[in-house]
Amino acid sequence: MLPKLIFSDLDGTLLNNQHQITPKTQQAILRAVAAGSKFIPVSARMPTAIVPILQNIGLITPLIAYNGALIRDAHARSIKSMALPVVTAQSICNDVEQHFPNLVWNIYGEDRWAATNNDQKWVPNEEKIVGLQAQRLVTIAEISQFKLIHKVLLMGESESVKQAESLIKQHYPKLSIARSSPNLIEITAGGVEKRQAVSWLTNYYQVRPEETIAFGDNYNDLGMLAAVGTGYVMGNAPQEIKKRAGKLTADNDHDGIAAVLQQWF
Repeated sequence: MLPKLIFSDLDGTLLNNQHQITPKTQQAILRAVAAGSKFIPVSARMPTAIVPILQNIGLITPLIAYNGALIRDAHARSIKSMALPVVTAQSICNDVEQHFPNLVWNIYGEDRWAATNNDQKWVPNEEKIVGLQAQRLVTIAEISQFKLIHKVLLMGESESVKQAESLIKQHYPKLSIARSSPNLIEITAGGVEKRQAVSWLTNYYQVRPEETIAFGDNYNDLGMLAAVGTGYVMGNAPQEIKKRAGKLTADNDHDGIAAVLQQWF
């Protein structure tokens, strides 16, 4: 049975370690789309950090941004949005500055990204990875400029991030809070998760779950891999992920997605 919907994480999955899509994987995706399947990126990234990747391979497709807090159709129209209250985002940033002043806070809403002004390490590195520039905010009060907030991102050294995660989960038990890497904490509205986003979009397109597949490489991909007909774990995934989810394919530097897609296309 040909998969009608193909969901894929970006960093560490679709993108290799140079943050690029290899020609072989690109060709495999385009063959799948030409055969009638939809290839849908599922990422913690903002839309404007996803779209250029799709444009580079000539792909017009729906996308899932902010781990599911924002879903857009192939025409860039928002079809599902789960936002954080502005006052909640400000409260989180106040807590961070009070208890973990060495951490860096970032605010995302729709196609907008802003970050605290007092960092010269973490934000520039993220700007380099995604190819975008963050607006710098001097005060937390300036967060009120955002009409919608889809994600708060905290960056810093792993030990501080670990401690901050515990505190924030205590203070904001109704929010979705997860470390997406040892140095990053993603904070979104309650109920936001790749699993729910994939399931929602599957229903939206009236496709049966068994007609869907997904690719991922990290802890925040586990729900998505379990929600589809068949989940595939990249060879570069942590060992625990390989044990807990899906079938194993090659790593992101060796065309793991193409190795699976060539079974059908």
